[in-house]
Amino acid sequence: MALIVTIVIAVILCSLTILFSYRFVNGTFDSIDRVLDSILSRNAELSLEAAADSRLSKLTHKAIKIIQMNVMDISQTKQEKKMIQSFISDMSHQMKTPLSGVAMYTNLLLEGSLEEAQRQEFLSRIKTGTEKLQWMMDSLVKMSRLEVGAIELSPIPVGIKQTISDSISTVYGAATKKNISIQTAYFEDVLLLHDRKWTSEAITNILENAIKYSSSDNEINIFVEALPIYTKISITDYGIGIAPDEWNSIFKRFYRGRNAKDVEGVGLGLYLASLIFEKQAGYILVDSKPGQYTTFSMFLQSCKK
Repeated sequence: MALIVTIVIAVILCSLTILFSYRFVNGTFDSIDRVLDSILSRNAELSLEAAADSRLSKLTHKAIKIIQMNVMDISQTKQEKKMIQSFISDMSHQMKTPLSGVAMYTNLLLEGSLEEAQRQEFLSRIKTGTEKLQWMMDSLVKMSRLEVGAIELSPIPVGIKQTISDSISTVYGAATKKNISIQTAYFEDVLLLHDRKWTSEAITNILENAIKYSSSDNEINIFVEALPIYTKISITDYGIGIAPDEWNSIFKRFYRGRNAKDVEGVGLGLYLASLIFEKQAGYILVDSKPGQYTTFSMFLQSCKK
């Protein structure tokens, strides 16, 4: 009799164990199924039903991370797609005007029956349009190669005086045409961590803007100031100026300030200059008062003595 009772109890216990195990396994699979459904639907609102240290809870935490990473990747892809679409749109808009001009003047020349003076004028305009397109294409190539890291800058300790001198030499002709003098305040040459070729190009872009947006018979001032960590190179012109609400926007590609609409340009020079300085752990700031002055301050790392 006692044996029978023992057997019955054992059978009941086994049945209960099997029942609870079945329910536990079923519940676990149901929870895993919900986690997988959440991953597929990218729903990060998962409830942590299990204890914090259980395997199911760890699985849920990992699922949430996967979902969040997936959502971030999708968001980044959408943002990059918008940027590419905006870039193509801006580029097409900037190229449309010079291309239309070149096509129009070429057609007029092909028709013939033009006086020599008109022919020379149209040829000059075609030359200006093609030069603008060439400059734009060169800038776009540099910009894209810098952005993707195809061009590696090589910052080394080198004197900044020669770099600034190279930039001034590049814009000397344009400044002379407008009778603009470029004044550089005396400073002791300092070793700065920079790539001379690319830094010279960035400073040239700033100087070209200063000349472009200044009236004739004016001047541009350059100052160099050594600071504890960085050295500041300031370029000040006394042209049309930039409104404070545009100070951040002017460094975006293809952006052109409200005051600059009547002056030729494509809005790439400042973007390229900013990108070049960023690639060397430097940066550019602007200060301006419309109708009075504009100062671009460029910062490069000073070399330890």
